Amino acid sequence: MRALLKISDGIDALLNGLSKVASFALLGLIVVVVFDVTTRRLFQMGSTQLQEGEWHLHTILIMCFLGVTYIHNQHVRVDLVSGTFSSKGRELVELLGILLLLLPFCAVTGYYATDFAYTSFVRNEVSQSIDGLPYRWAIKSMLPLGIYLLALAGVSRGIRALVALIDPKPADLVAEEKGGV
Repeated sequence: MRALLKISDGIDALLNGLSKVASFALLGLIVVVVFDVTTRRLFQMGSTQLQEGEWHLHTILIMCFLGVTYIHNQHVRVDLVSGTFSSKGRELVELLGILLLLLPFCAVTGYYATDFAYTSFVRNEVSQSIDGLPYRWAIKSMLPLGIYLLALAGVSRGIRALVALIDPKPADLVAEEKGGV
């Protein structure tokens, strides 16, 4: 069980590390939005590149935080029924949801998102706007990355649910050591 939890901890560390790096996109987004709004309002200057940069930075943030929000249980969840379940019942529902819904969704979506980004790369796709940003494939590559990070988070959470179903004590000890999950 400890070996499985170490794998989960490794995945969690990877997702947390990537999210810390990606969080710098938020600083960039703030700078770009403030600059864009200021130049539009005060100087009546518009920039397609700034506007495209805004949604590029939004995409980086959203895709890089899909997985980390799941491992920290910060995602949207509908707990109408599971609130009445025992802890083992909730873990079973979590595990079944991961195996039957999340991972298949990530597999199909990841496949098509990868093809979407690859096609953009092969075509060396650029913005449709004459003064837009080049390398559209780079931002499209964030789509499969985000989906694969979400799948990794599902594997991590699935491992924890499985361990909790088999022997809840090790999962509780690891959660206490980490300061709660």
